[in-house]
Amino acid sequence: VDWTGEFIFAVAWLVIVLSGGAIVLLYIMIRRAAATRVASLFYLTPAVTAVMSYLLFNEQLGLAALGGMALCATGVLLVNWKAEPAAN
Repeated sequence: VDWTGEFIFAVAWLVIVLSGGAIVLLYIMIRRAAATRVASLFYLTPAVTAVMSYLLFNEQLGLAALGGMALCATGVLLVNWKAEPAAN
């Protein structure tokens, strides 16, 4: 590894700003919503990454990837679904 100023800045940016910012946002979201609902959003991370890769780098999305995205999105939707209270 060549320890240049650019490399050190990039690592610091990744560790402090991105990771630290993500943790702070996670705690804010948990404070405002149920932890189960917030944690369910982590299942969307691979799908968002795959879509970004498709848009930015022309990566191909196979049928299995699209099916997995749909399955994860359905699961997150079901976890976050607000059911109507039952009538007595």
